[in-house]
Amino acid sequence: MLNNKGTTLIEGLLAFEIFITVLVIYTSLLTTLYQRESLIYHNYETLLEQESDVTYINDFTEIIKQVLP
Repeated sequence: MLNNKGTTLIEGLLAFEIFITVLVIYTSLLTTLYQRESLIYHNYETLLEQESDVTYINDFTEIIKQVLP
């Protein structure tokens, strides 16, 4: 009877350890995803600003010359 209680305790601790490990991995993946998403959003905003500067400063022939080699 004592062996069953010890085994159950070890199995419970192992299951808890696996649960905590999965929780930590999930949290770190979500954090990484959020950081990458904010970086992509920042780069997109910068690109839109640069595009608007080029569109309003240069005339269309200069824009075409910049795009085409």
